[in-house]
Amino acid sequence: MTPSERTTPSEPALAAVRGGLRDSADPRVQRTRQKLFDAVERLSARPGEVTVSAIVAESGVSRATFYTHFADIDELALRMQESAFAAIAASERDGHAGDHTAAMLDSQRLLVEHYADHRSLYAAVYRLPAGRGVQARVAWVMAGSIRSHIQDTGALPAGLDVDLAATYIANAATGLLVSWVLGEVEAEPEQLAEHLLELMPAWMHAGHPAAGDTGDITPERNTP
Repeated sequence: MTPSERTTPSEPALAAVRGGLRDSADPRVQRTRQKLFDAVERLSARPGEVTVSAIVAESGVSRATFYTHFADIDELALRMQESAFAAIAASERDGHAGDHTAAMLDSQRLLVEHYADHRSLYAAVYRLPAGRGVQARVAWVMAGSIRSHIQDTGALPAGLDVDLAATYIANAATGLLVSWVLGEVEAEPEQLAEHLLELMPAWMHAGHPAAGDTGDITPERNTP
């Protein structure tokens, strides 16, 4: 990826337009954004690097339109991950009623599958020095999903802060996923999903009582 792939128009007005489009319900906006996402899906299934030039050529959307929706390819990658986290969280809530561990393992499989399917895009984003800043933004987004999960399940042991717990888990998970995407660690997808589950606090998926339900609770820990 060349520096120009990460350079966007600098006009404050364009940034304001992007902000307005981000959550727009206008069907035209949604169709354009979906064209860009679909182009990334197709490009990710082929050899080669996913760049802004490749995305606009594949989607038939102009470069100017791309930058109207996304500041750069980093933001596009961030929004794709944000969408994936929301879909995976919904799947985890709906699956394996009563079997929290099985549902959580399935969600980790879906998470790994998403990164595997879009590895070329995320590798292009994360391998550059600025990529670690993107990683921090992704961890922040993931922490929001984890925070919602903790609050929905009432699983937080007494004495733990939900924001600290969600931030810790999200940064650990994104750190491992980014290292895997970049080839810094090697693992089969199923092995990676199992590690994400086993390295997670057990109370996240074991139906642990909510803080205050039973007094002081010692957090459960996975045994080796």
